[in-house]
Amino acid sequence: MDLDVAVVGAGFSGLLALHLLRERGLRVHGFDAAGNVGGTWWWHAYPGSHLDTSCEHYQYRVSAELYRDWGWSERYPAGYEVQRWFRFVADRLDLRRSLSLRTRVVSAVPDDGGWALETVPGGPVRARELVVCPGRRPVEPRVDTAAFGGLVVRTAAWPEDGHDLTGRRVGILGTTPATVQLVPWIVDRVASLVVVSDGAVDVVRRDNPVYGWQERADYRSRFPAPGEPVAPVADRAAMRARTADPRLVPDGPPGHVGLDDGYLEAFARDHVTLVGSARVHPAGLVTADGTRHDLDVLVVPDAFDAGPPALAGIGDGPGRHLVVARPGHVPCLDLQDQVEAVVGAIAGRTV
Repeated sequence: MDLDVAVVGAGFSGLLALHLLRERGLRVHGFDAAGNVGGTWWWHAYPGSHLDTSCEHYQYRVSAELYRDWGWSERYPAGYEVQRWFRFVADRLDLRRSLSLRTRVVSAVPDDGGWALETVPGGPVRARELVVCPGRRPVEPRVDTAAFGGLVVRTAAWPEDGHDLTGRRVGILGTTPATVQLVPWIVDRVASLVVVSDGAVDVVRRDNPVYGWQERADYRSRFPAPGEPVAPVADRAAMRARTADPRLVPDGPPGHVGLDDGYLEAFARDHVTLVGSARVHPAGLVTADGTRHDLDVLVVPDAFDAGPPALAGIGDGPGRHLVVARPGHVPCLDLQDQVEAVVGAIAGRTV
């Protein structure tokens, strides 16, 4: 395969880059190891996965028709609905003919004024420019799970058909945004739930109205989406009113504020336990005071850094463009700006 541009990733940034580059008449092809489009949302298909940004800001601003022909069911859609949106985009813009899914880019190195890529399956690819849209790579957990004899699952590798946690004893290793989303959605089906806290997190109840026909019509009339999304503000007085456990309310400076669907209330349930540091043993967890919690499943709730410092197998060099959410920026807006800038730069020097 001989290309003007190779795009790595078929998520929010990768699909947009693929469309805009192809609109410029360039020979472009995308590659993603996932089984379908959606990037982060395909990998993070755990129960409770939701947008924490109002849906109108998450759509592309490149086409009024693309915006208006889609209707969300609620203000902060669930992850499975976000996946459906990406599939709608890929089909409506006919992107799949320029995309190889279940295909991993195992290496990419500068070569003779361009890039030499090796894909599996697929073999060698040559491209003049390389656009890398890797999303946010998960940070490895602080707790080593190797000693556990049961099932270990990660929120960053949760299959679409899910894991059946019904009636199972489950432990969650950390209090990340994924934990905030996951806990309320599994608490009613598990036999017991133990959450190992690595610090309290700020949460605000998700005000998530359902969109009927009138709301969808009003929504479609608002293209382009207005302004920047409003970030939730920490309200610890409201948090203390929702829980009697002071360990669940932060006491330091406000950090990331997550939207929740009953996270605090879940810890008032008799079969839910919050613990501090714990070590993993073959049957489950042992806390610092020696209490043993036998488990069937350990969940690693992946936290995310602000973008990988290095990409496995992908080198640096002239013509490589990295698109990743930057700290302090609103990802859904920042990524679109970055992709448009990259496409403009590539088109300006590629004949």
